[in-house]
Amino acid sequence: MAAQTGRTTFKYAEFHVDDSAGTLTQLTDLMGLSVVGLEYDEVDVTAWADAVKNALPGHPDAPIVARFRFSTTVFSHLSGIVGGLTPLSLDIQFGIRHAWEAGEPQFGITSTTTSGYICTAVRINPDDMTVEARFVVMGSTAPAFGTAAET
Repeated sequence: MAAQTGRTTFKYAEFHVDDSAGTLTQLTDLMGLSVVGLEYDEVDVTAWADAVKNALPGHPDAPIVARFRFSTTVFSHLSGIVGGLTPLSLDIQFGIRHAWEAGEPQFGITSTTTSGYICTAVRINPDDMTVEARFVVMGSTAPAFGTAAET
């Protein structure tokens, strides 16, 4: 099927992250996802500017929080990578009206020995039996939007 354009729903979003062996794996039962993208700190430079207030963007940040329905598969995968210092590949794919395919939006990074994402927290919420994981960028390469899957 050719890549689509138009509106979509959350049910077509997929979350892929490396496991402890470095294999990019889809984690199923994604129930929630934080805002995805780059966020820049702004430094006010009004003192150096003319009549218009303006700012200078600093280095970007791109934290991601994902929430999954509890399963032993998801929990063991996340437990194996939390707190590790090895950069991970991470790929969030947004299918347009169907499961994602090349040519449709995705956000992520293919890890190298010095750049990628690391998992800094894994929590179980016993009230609704969900697992929440927090990922932050490690290294100097920023993740990006694209249309081809990360590896």
